[in-house]
Amino acid sequence: MDLGKVHWWGFRTIRLMISLILFGVSSSFATVGYSQSTPITLSVYNRNLKDVFKEIEGKSKYIFFYVDNVVDLNKKITLDIKNKGIDDLLTELFKSTDYTYRISDRQIFVSRKVPAVTHPLQKEEKKITGRVVNSKGEPMQGVSVALVGTNRVVKSDIDGRYEISIDQNKTILRFSFVGYTMVELSIGSKNTYNVTLQEDKNELNELVVVGFGEQRKISNIGAQSTLKRQDIKSPSGSLSTVLAGRLSGVIAVQRTGEPGKDGADIWIRGIATPNSSSPLVLVDGVERGFNDIDPEDVESLTTLKDASATAVYGVRGANGVILIKTKPGKIGKPVISADYYQSISRFTQKVDLIDGVEYMKTANEALANNGYNPKYSNAYIESTQNKLDPYLYPNVNWLDEIFNEYGRNKRMNVNVSGGSPSATYYASVSYYNEAGMTKTDKRSEFNSKISYNRYNFTTNLSLKATPTTTVDVGAQGYLGEGNYPAISSSDIYNSAMDISPVDYPKMFYVNGASFVPGINPNGGYRNPYADATRRGYNNNVRNQIYSNLRVTQDLSMVTEGLKASAMFAYDVYNEVNLIQSKRESTFYFADRSVPYGLDKQPILVQTYSGSNVLGFEQRSEQGINNKKTYLEASLTYDRTFGKHRVSGLTLFNSQQKLLYPTTTLEASIPYRMMGVAGRATYSYDDRYFAEFNIGYNGAENFSPARRYGVFPAFGIGWVVSNESFFKPLSSVISFLKFRYTDGKIGNSNVSDRRFMYLDQIVENGDFGYKLGSNTGSRINGYEVRNNAVNVGWEESRKQDLGMDLKLFDNSLSIVFDLFKEHRTNILLKRESSIPGFLGYMAAPYGNIGVVDNKGFDGTIEYSKSLGKDWSLSVRGNITYNDDKWTKSEIPDQRYPWMNLNGHNILAQKGYVAVGLFTKDDISDIKRWESMTPVDRAITPRPFAKQWGVMQPGDIKYQDLNGDGVIDSYDQTYVGRGDVPQIIYGFGFNVGYKALSIGLLFQGSENADRMVSGNSIQPFRGTGGGGNLYTNIKDRWMESNPRQDVFYPRLAYGDDQDGNTNNFQPSDWWIHDMSFVRLKTLQISYNLPKKWINAINIKNAAVYMMGNNLFTISEFKLWDPELNTNNGSKYPNTTTYSLGINFTF
Repeated sequence: MDLGKVHWWGFRTIRLMISLILFGVSSSFATVGYSQSTPITLSVYNRNLKDVFKEIEGKSKYIFFYVDNVVDLNKKITLDIKNKGIDDLLTELFKSTDYTYRISDRQIFVSRKVPAVTHPLQKEEKKITGRVVNSKGEPMQGVSVALVGTNRVVKSDIDGRYEISIDQNKTILRFSFVGYTMVELSIGSKNTYNVTLQEDKNELNELVVVGFGEQRKISNIGAQSTLKRQDIKSPSGSLSTVLAGRLSGVIAVQRTGEPGKDGADIWIRGIATPNSSSPLVLVDGVERGFNDIDPEDVESLTTLKDASATAVYGVRGANGVILIKTKPGKIGKPVISADYYQSISRFTQKVDLIDGVEYMKTANEALANNGYNPKYSNAYIESTQNKLDPYLYPNVNWLDEIFNEYGRNKRMNVNVSGGSPSATYYASVSYYNEAGMTKTDKRSEFNSKISYNRYNFTTNLSLKATPTTTVDVGAQGYLGEGNYPAISSSDIYNSAMDISPVDYPKMFYVNGASFVPGINPNGGYRNPYADATRRGYNNNVRNQIYSNLRVTQDLSMVTEGLKASAMFAYDVYNEVNLIQSKRESTFYFADRSVPYGLDKQPILVQTYSGSNVLGFEQRSEQGINNKKTYLEASLTYDRTFGKHRVSGLTLFNSQQKLLYPTTTLEASIPYRMMGVAGRATYSYDDRYFAEFNIGYNGAENFSPARRYGVFPAFGIGWVVSNESFFKPLSSVISFLKFRYTDGKIGNSNVSDRRFMYLDQIVENGDFGYKLGSNTGSRINGYEVRNNAVNVGWEESRKQDLGMDLKLFDNSLSIVFDLFKEHRTNILLKRESSIPGFLGYMAAPYGNIGVVDNKGFDGTIEYSKSLGKDWSLSVRGNITYNDDKWTKSEIPDQRYPWMNLNGHNILAQKGYVAVGLFTKDDISDIKRWESMTPVDRAITPRPFAKQWGVMQPGDIKYQDLNGDGVIDSYDQTYVGRGDVPQIIYGFGFNVGYKALSIGLLFQGSENADRMVSGNSIQPFRGTGGGGNLYTNIKDRWMESNPRQDVFYPRLAYGDDQDGNTNNFQPSDWWIHDMSFVRLKTLQISYNLPKKWINAINIKNAAVYMMGNNLFTISEFKLWDPELNTNNGSKYPNTTTYSLGINFTF
């Protein structure tokens, strides 16, 4: 394929779409802003008809359409009209001619009159006119007015007026509009009928989003959850962060709060594979990222959770699907909305480090525990405590030097929506800015402060090209720019954890110049402050353009209920990192005994030779830039036959993504996907429902023989509350439905490598040839890695049993689902199951794993108006899942506790800690060791042999196999991992007149993490470096011999007698990461109409919003959501926002 042609054609398509959008928006504005009742004055004498048309067009904004050989444009016209509407003017114009007219929006169609034919059986017709309004008396445009029993339908105009001709024998008019209760009206002798439509409060007739379409809520059998538009609001730059605690079945965990990188990890109903378990995300029907979408542009967010809902996606649906629909235009006059907020932020939980004085005392204690001399003298400690000299006796809290107390962010969105029956539009622009909390060095010539700026636009246009043809055009995009230090925030955090508060000061300042302190000649121990503020900067720029073009054709002329649709989408994504970095020379005192010269300036010597000049690197990483095209064609059918209703879907789709630039042949080949999908549904009397879904598609990374697969699913439903025998309970139980679904779906996203069925030839330095005695002349060998030819996608059988219940006139609703998943063919490396003597240099892959996952999720909502002024709504949801290996690549081990089967996917291997050794335990060990060899042979060792010489306060491990030695045979699987097994949310909204208060709590249970690394495991590693947390006070000491302390006995370095034993992977270091937090609190006040109507504002509200306000957790060292074992991650943030929104 010619990539240049693809690129040119794609941008030409986008340009065409934007032109259509601009045309449609301008047309819609004109249509909405001009009424048929607008008065026109026209005076002509003996003028050509063509000239009269032009004059009317100039005065009215209408456009005439006619056929030249049908209309005599030279016909002379004399007319004098004053202040008449267009209808009256045209009636007078054509009164004495053979022509008639029809008005459609701004178009006037002129044609020759059809001669009346006299026939004895001709039916008499009469015109019925009237006006349609809503319950507030406001005119409703676009209401369908149909003559029952015929195909005659008209639409109400912008003033709500309609006109329709009826037959003498057909006298029932049907008025319908989406979201309103249909009205049927019997026509009598009158000629004018005004109608008021009421909003349809029956949610069951609402349309809900499903895979590749929509369904009535009552007929939907699949398990899904939908986030309402008003709930999609958060002072965060990433849309995914709003999901936590709001949707049942969705597990969302925010791993960092770093601006521009704070998107949440998302799982639907937990994890059922060690491979990719992220859900498929579709934005307006196309696979896309969604973190950078502005929340104000989202109409709905729906998660599909079971097989019936996701089978149509085939090999992409096993991990669930998230469907995001951006806002469409709405019929009516233009409505302009604006929203702006300003926020300040701080860390939810800042890591607290110990000060220098306590650090030195604690280090000396650790050395003494192993019989070593103290590292820090009392005089040194006292000098530090007395702040005698901050250069010679530093006491640096590195995190305080790197981070400010507060950050800020702000967001602004302006959008406009409106339209007519022939064209609707929605357009918005927005800006988001977030300044992080890293400090900058005033002496630096660059800005390394963490920040993120984003600009968004969204446009959606729907055109009624003909009475049966609809054209939908959409374009949206963003430009995001993130600024960061030259090295990652995690590296900066690790640097702060590696360096103690007393190693060296933040900076040296000599005669107005600044010097970076450092004591390691290899630069191994970096300066955390310099890393954050003086190392350089990384400017990350990314942009994306989405575009959609969909044409929908009503084929009712073929058969009622049949529609055809085709969609084309073209997306472009680019990302570039511009990096300038340096590593400055470091300095320290030449002689601490003579630290200063006669000028009282420090006498420094260079300890590491670096550079003060910023180097330049521009990096556009492979695979970051891409162009994607998507094609879709479908036929849908939906028709009612009495009490029977049937619908169907047949769909074909294909997708191609091209990465650029690339450095390998594999990466240069376009990524392709193709498949078909189908759906058939049946319902009887809105009581019994059945549905069948099927997907047939494939994945390119498998061999041709295993590339395609069929993924079927079915579902049945029963609305018990619509049964006649249920009527006595209807006053209490408004609605009751049971659902069951069962089906098979796939997951093809199982490896980072493409074309897995092909062997690889790779260079291997483990073998080769030497040419002569010079080792530099060695030529490495090449290895052929045999990859399994028959590997394929994972298969998931999902079953779901659900109940939908509404009580007390729909004020209380409950949705509850039990689910079960059996995931097979999980792709794993055969690292343990293939013996080494077979000669494999690298283990091949195989579809050998099996995982079972089961659980439940549910939602409960209560909503009630309490009198005239008060309203209350309460909502809660919960998700529970339990995954277990039933088959893995690891064969049965020597002991049952070593087997992986029966444990969850994220479980880790480790020892079982049974407490700390006491003085009595050590006495028993010494007594046994002092026995003669004969006595030891007949006397069981009181405790199994561990690493080094045990002392009181060291961790004691369980000898699972009873052989008297703690080794790998005593390891088992401990902990569950950091993905919660239970996640829940609950909150309420209370309204009183113009004031409303809402809050949401989010909770997470059964998540844990094995902590490790510097700071969290004190004085580990060669040299015993590292910082310490303030909770180091909770350690074992002779004066504090508790068994439930956080830290065992302190030791220094990797001495066998202490840290080697205590820092083994074990459940001692596994900590519960469960928490509950106040996720959001919002207070809003609608300003009185009398204040704002004077300045032509319809509605205005001011609001205050808080996010992540407080957290309750047993784990206190850092935010329990963070993805870190030692706290070295940019924390999540608490934000306080003040905003205003208004419409006019």
